[in-house]
Amino acid sequence: MHSFSRERIGPLCVLPRDTEIHFRSAAAIVLALPVQGRSKMTMPAKARDTRLDVLRAIALLMIFVDHVPGQPLENWTLRNFGFSDASEIFVLISGIAVALAYGRKYDMTNLTDLTRKAWRRAGTLFGAHLFATFATIAVFGVFALAATRPFLMRQIDMWPALSDPARGVFALVTLGHQIGYNNILPMYMVLMLMVPAIIWAERRSPVLLLAVSIALWAIAGTWRIGPPRMLEPGIWFFNPLSWQLIFVIGYVGMRHVSRGRKLGGNPVLFAVALAYLVFACVWIVDGLGARNDLTFGLPYVLTGSDKTFLTGWRLLHVLAMTYVFISLPAVSNLVRLPLANPLSVIGRHGLSIFVAGTLLSVAAQAAMMVAGNNVLFSLALIAAGVQVQIALAYVLDWRDARKPAVKRPGTPVGPSTVLISG
Repeated sequence: MHSFSRERIGPLCVLPRDTEIHFRSAAAIVLALPVQGRSKMTMPAKARDTRLDVLRAIALLMIFVDHVPGQPLENWTLRNFGFSDASEIFVLISGIAVALAYGRKYDMTNLTDLTRKAWRRAGTLFGAHLFATFATIAVFGVFALAATRPFLMRQIDMWPALSDPARGVFALVTLGHQIGYNNILPMYMVLMLMVPAIIWAERRSPVLLLAVSIALWAIAGTWRIGPPRMLEPGIWFFNPLSWQLIFVIGYVGMRHVSRGRKLGGNPVLFAVALAYLVFACVWIVDGLGARNDLTFGLPYVLTGSDKTFLTGWRLLHVLAMTYVFISLPAVSNLVRLPLANPLSVIGRHGLSIFVAGTLLSVAAQAAMMVAGNNVLFSLALIAAGVQVQIALAYVLDWRDARKPAVKRPGTPVGPSTVLISG
């Protein structure tokens, strides 16, 4: 029997830095984010639509909260009210962002240039992952030495690498071992390496691309295929062969919208999606997974609760959330915040804030292990961590504002548009 549990959320992926300019484009609205009242809500030319930034920031802050276990706020994040969590949302948004940054520039002659840019981004993600990994080990090491708590070095799956340093370092550098809370950037790096093939295939046949992506997801989940671990049995926690599907869905959906087509607004699909979200919420909140079976005798990849393989109930949940969101103008406009709002600023610096949030969360974990799990102390750590991330985001914004403006060819600017059915 497969049952859904309130599993701890893993870190989420972040968006390519060079996608940000594209959110000024008339086509750069996440899967046709709806806008109420065209005459009143249309943004002026050259205005940045902040909705993706805000959604990204909310997810980043939820990651940080979830990565400090044992404090009360972790019980109020997304994973406590449905089958999926912010990981799925971020990978979906990443596919959308890649469609804006790379897919819309492809003119059948410049795939080599786009390949170089995508693979350079993969290299940046690789460097960020290694920095976060070794910095996480260093954080626990400092607490272990200062407080004479050697057991700290056995936390979050560090010990397999530390017990045999030569083999461990090799495994960490080659991604054959990924410590806890540092395991999504490798998956995202693989997806960025796949981007040139995704761009090429989508331009020729979006339907065929989706069919191949679904087949790969089904094969990986059915036969449990994925990149292997080196120091322990099993495969990567975030299996790129499975998670590529939600990335491809985001990419194809955005390309569909950028061609002037519409998504969302069908009343029947909206009702089905909303009913599914209510069902998932009741199932998780009431703990029905401990007493009931949702497999119905179907293959595991369709009905399992495995995050590694992005099984069917999780996948349907994030797609249902997305459909409801793009079909409700009022909900969409709630996350349209001013450029200077802290959430907007955090969302503009996803990779840097993700890495900072990872290190702050593991530092909070180590501090709580040393000082004890006091509720007020844990909440103070959360509050301090959030404030540090906000401050860092504003510093990064200030730094970017001082840089000379770089003109990017082929980046149209204009008012936000409405692309929604019915």
